[in-house]
Amino acid sequence: MPVTVALRVQTPPAATPIDLDYAKRHLRIDHDDDDTLIEGYIAAATEWIEGYLGRALITTVFTQAIGDQPIANAWPMTPSPLLILPLAYSWPPLQPMPFRLLRSPVSAFGGIVTVNPDGTTEPLSPAAYTLDMSSEPSAFRLTGTFGLLRGRHLIVTYTAGYGAAPANVPASIQLAVAMLTAYIYENRGDMQMDDLPTAVASLVNRYRLVWFGA
Repeated sequence: MPVTVALRVQTPPAATPIDLDYAKRHLRIDHDDDDTLIEGYIAAATEWIEGYLGRALITTVFTQAIGDQPIANAWPMTPSPLLILPLAYSWPPLQPMPFRLLRSPVSAFGGIVTVNPDGTTEPLSPAAYTLDMSSEPSAFRLTGTFGLLRGRHLIVTYTAGYGAAPANVPASIQLAVAMLTAYIYENRGDMQMDDLPTAVASLVNRYRLVWFGA
């Protein structure tokens, strides 16, 4: 049966990877008329690049829901601003397969909670899974006889990001956020973007995490 995965932000980052002053200097803007607009574009550019890379730039706490049938706001139910990833998967597998954590680098793991078909919840014992935080992307594997029964979901909580301050974000990624912010600003009202601009993608491709399967 297909497995559906949905990623949600539980605790938002305390900052953006570049601040307003950085963006304005990159744009060569010396007035304050568009400050609110530019801050919105920084946020949009950050979301775009995080989704492209599979990374959190500033420390963020996430919950990742994994289930055997569509989860609210997850594909293929309804469009959502949440990051969602459909996965073809069968349970039980012949060999335990990893469930990838959809944001890196992971700095802390908050555990797994099961949501039963009747709505009750219970923590999943660490003995029921193995966790690999040394790899990117990080992942966990269910062990023993635990399975995703019909209508049962897992809620995984973890913290990811380069750090709490913009200075922790690699310079190439900061520049990419600034360039994408400028692109959105300069092409507002007449922008069609199915992928990152080539110059932006070239700056961050070496940080991009790409994987197949679960």
